[in-house]
Amino acid sequence: MKKFLKWVVFSTVALLLTACGNTSSAETAEDKVIRVGATGQSFPNSYQENGELTGFDVEVFETVVTNLGYTIEWTTGGFDGLVTQLNTGKLDTIANNFAQTEERAEVYQFSTPYAYAHTTLGVLADSDIQTIEDLEGKTIGLVAGSHKVDIMKKYIGDNGLDIEIRTYENREGPELDVEKGQIDAYAQDYTIIQASIQLKDKPFRTLDQTFSNDNVVFPFAKTEEGTAFKEAFDAELENLREDGTLAEISNKYYGEDVTQG
Repeated sequence: MKKFLKWVVFSTVALLLTACGNTSSAETAEDKVIRVGATGQSFPNSYQENGELTGFDVEVFETVVTNLGYTIEWTTGGFDGLVTQLNTGKLDTIANNFAQTEERAEVYQFSTPYAYAHTTLGVLADSDIQTIEDLEGKTIGLVAGSHKVDIMKKYIGDNGLDIEIRTYENREGPELDVEKGQIDAYAQDYTIIQASIQLKDKPFRTLDQTFSNDNVVFPFAKTEEGTAFKEAFDAELENLREDGTLAEISNKYYGEDVTQG
């Protein structure tokens, strides 16, 4: 009987230790998951191809964090909604051509820039529009939540122009409406418009005007955990820059290297 009791006690302890071990492993695995937002409708940065999320920003982020031993939990949605989720702690970052601004720096800390861009306007290739001043009385499209909304509002206001701004949930909206003639132009990065022209055969051209010069970054929370992750992330990002991987990913999606300032 005593031997039987000893065996029961030993088995119970062993089971408890196994359960504790499994809990620890689960917690460790959970700690190595990072929650990331992307619109999934922002060629060439984040978009769907054969049912899979892909794009320049997506692949850059996946390459860095995979090398760091993390797995990614992706969330897709409108850009404005993703920013709200980032602000409320439901996301750890956004991988979707996120520009560094002074206003955003009050809320987030940023990765090292992994791309550089400047804002311009895209119009139909056969349009008579040559400058933003030619858009007097017309409509331009922008993505809601993008810093470009503030940039264009300020330029229009400062120059006393009568131009309507129409906002969209994602990048595809204004592009499609320009194609259909429902709006007259859309504000976007020069390199993104060029990628649409060269790689998707879109009937656009860009105006010879620049409204902002931007560093493209990944935003992180201003916490100890956010800082620790950012430091590890930046170190690996620099490795990818030095070995040519970053430029290779850029050429794959843009047809040019946008990673050099």
